Amino acid sequence: MGRLIAFLGLLAFAATAAEAANHEVSAEAGTPARVASLGLCTDELVLLLAEPDQLVSVSFLGHDLRETPLAPKARGLHSNDGRFSSVAHLKPDLVITGGAVNRFARELAERTGTRVVDVPPPQTLAALRDNIRTVAAVLGHPARGAALIGWMDAKLKAAPARANDALMVVAGGLTPDVHSIAAELLAHAGIRQMVMSSSRVSLEGLVATPPPLLILSRYRADQFSLPQEWLGTATRLSGRKPAYVDGRFWSCPGPLAAADVARLRAEITQ
Repeated sequence: MGRLIAFLGLLAFAATAAEAANHEVSAEAGTPARVASLGLCTDELVLLLAEPDQLVSVSFLGHDLRETPLAPKARGLHSNDGRFSSVAHLKPDLVITGGAVNRFARELAERTGTRVVDVPPPQTLAALRDNIRTVAAVLGHPARGAALIGWMDAKLKAAPARANDALMVVAGGLTPDVHSIAAELLAHAGIRQMVMSSSRVSLEGLVATPPPLLILSRYRADQFSLPQEWLGTATRLSGRKPAYVDGRFWSCPGPLAAADVARLRAEITQ
């Protein structure tokens, strides 16, 4: 993952030359100098796309390596709890919110006259690309956004013509919908998420009718919880060796999920 972050840094560096020609235009448009992100999904985008000195705060989740591999890039930034009141004293000139979860923060920031850009969690890969373009543009770095999308698409590649039926299960037995962005990402790994009658599977159901391939999410695996224990039990009872994904990339699907898709595709085709 360190090599991944370093490579993304090179993409940003390469994009700088393309942005130089637009520097004066960006300045006139009001390129923000003090940016605060109020949620993990937007934290990752600003950490990938902004100049370090543009950022003043990301959420406490953006500082947690168990939530995002980009946490080291957040060192030195103020931590916030997702509320505008936790960043107001920093006097941000741009606040980036993440949909319904930040609704009240967005309304309060707007009342104070602070510029707000709302970037809801993407439900499709197309929406994710739009989010990247939106954040890159508002930060004044559209070329970086284009470079990041290019990197992501190169990792994803075209979805294979033939797909393997599988069931992805996250903590507690929850399964992504077949129309979700998670299922769309899985398709690029050559995996077709199975249609289920509900959004949660039971241990009994996995034992009675085990899927051809079980994909489990590793998320805070070192931290005991009942949902995590459920995954451990499912592994033991299914009788089949599961494949794993890095839960940090799938709980809030962003461009870095493409690297996990590439790894998973290589693993299941071995």
